[in-house]
Amino acid sequence: MRPLPTLSRTAALLGLAFAGGALAAEPPVLKSGLWEVFRTTTQQPDRKIQTTMCLDDSVQAQMREFGMGVAKEMCTQNPPNVEGNKMTVSATCKLGPTTLKSLSVTTFNGNASYHMDSSATYDPPLGSMADMKMSIDAKWVGPCKAGQLPGDMTLETGQTVNIKQMMGNKK
Repeated sequence: MRPLPTLSRTAALLGLAFAGGALAAEPPVLKSGLWEVFRTTTQQPDRKIQTTMCLDDSVQAQMREFGMGVAKEMCTQNPPNVEGNKMTVSATCKLGPTTLKSLSVTTFNGNASYHMDSSATYDPPLGSMADMKMSIDAKWVGPCKAGQLPGDMTLETGQTVNIKQMMGNKK
């Protein structure tokens, strides 16, 4: 497995941190197995990026712990607002000289799928990005594939990375 490029790795970890932080409030324990994730952003509105991830309880717990650590270190976060199957989270984070303000709304469909809409503003812009909107649709598709380890994520390029390693733990 090759590491992600630094900017992609940072973006992926921040995304996981917010997801983990959001789930820390009242986490629905997602079904263990293979998850298919589709992501679209305002930067590439006509492109749906697909990844898959082998998920188990230990990965979810580590993502929540990692998210809470990053949130404490870099962010101020309002308490998540949970109403039924919908969770809303807002945060303000410092990324060097840039202030990131984010809002995400996640709707859970039991423990086998969810949809998240998030928006972020960057002041001053991060690189050339002043704002971003992202939608994620994720669903459980069955057991993990033979040879996959919990945390293995296959990117649209076919490259496999392990989320647990990215968050600092070994497989």
